[in-house]
Amino acid sequence: MTPPEEMIAWLDRRIASAMAWLDDHGKGSKRPRPQHEIETKEYDIARFEEIKAAYLKAIERKGQAA
Repeated sequence: MTPPEEMIAWLDRRIASAMAWLDDHGKGSKRPRPQHEIETKEYDIARFEEIKAAYLKAIERKGQAA
């Protein structure tokens, strides 16, 4: 199994990458991308954050059970 710290770091990098993309290509940029691409990145960020929260909750439960 992937170590928890590595998984959290990977999720954080994915979230940061998608946010950077939105900063560069989102609605407020000089040359924004089509709306569907922006919505896809926003969706990706929300799902990564949801996965991270569930992962942290599972780690916490596992720690309490031990």
